[in-house]
Amino acid sequence: MTKTKPSLIDAASWMALPIGIMWAASFLCTMYGYDRPVLSMLSSALGVISIFLLYKQLTNYRRLFPSTSWLHVLRLSFVACLLAGLLTDAVQYLYFLFLDNGRLLSLLSTTIQSEEYREAWQQIMPEANLEEIQKMIQQMTVRDIMMQLATYNIMLALPLSLLAALPVKAPRLQKEEEENKKP
Repeated sequence: MTKTKPSLIDAASWMALPIGIMWAASFLCTMYGYDRPVLSMLSSALGVISIFLLYKQLTNYRRLFPSTSWLHVLRLSFVACLLAGLLTDAVQYLYFLFLDNGRLLSLLSTTIQSEEYREAWQQIMPEANLEEIQKMIQQMTVRDIMMQLATYNIMLALPLSLLAALPVKAPRLQKEEEENKKP
């Protein structure tokens, strides 16, 4: 019985589903973890565990298809991260559309008004006008927030896919066969 190698998008989509669910859960834990430290820690843990899960999926894929190159594994990891990001984007959009009700923007506005934040901001960027930044934050729409989050998710895809794909090694059976073929 021969195993047919699935297309890149098919394999990546199956790998992306649990990763995307973990990222979405991590996002929700972050949103509700501001005043609940346990949720905040769970958010971080889900992010780290998701990278390990993707690594395990890539290792199993390479074990099933030993002729797969590491570059293919990296592309598979990158596409899986992009698809997981899309699933996360969908959850984030639904959250901001139905559940947030301006909670994030009011939290940011309150944070900007704190004296510690103002002092830190003035040290980092003394020319910045915090009142203008606060007005800009208060005028943000769900679309504006989603554009920022989608861009952030795309930018995170490459480093996270690299973290998951770098330690994936070729299966030992293939290495032993190559050594036996050498004279």
